[in-house]
Amino acid sequence: MSHADTEKPETPSWALALVGAPAPARAVPARPLAPFLVQLIDGPAGSLRPPRNQRSREASERYAAGAKRMG
Repeated sequence: MSHADTEKPETPSWALALVGAPAPARAVPARPLAPFLVQLIDGPAGSLRPPRNQRSREASERYAAGAKRMG
């Protein structure tokens, strides 16, 4: 049977083959919550940041105080 005699599928298909053994899954990720923890740490002292609503309130107070000074 020649190549021209074989049936061609209407949609192309691809075969995937595993090359080499996959790396074993780690039981615990190396840095599971690093981005989240970085967001909570404030400054070089490493203390935790205050809650967001408290930071927002303080920022609003600073903005209002600056607006009063400006006139």
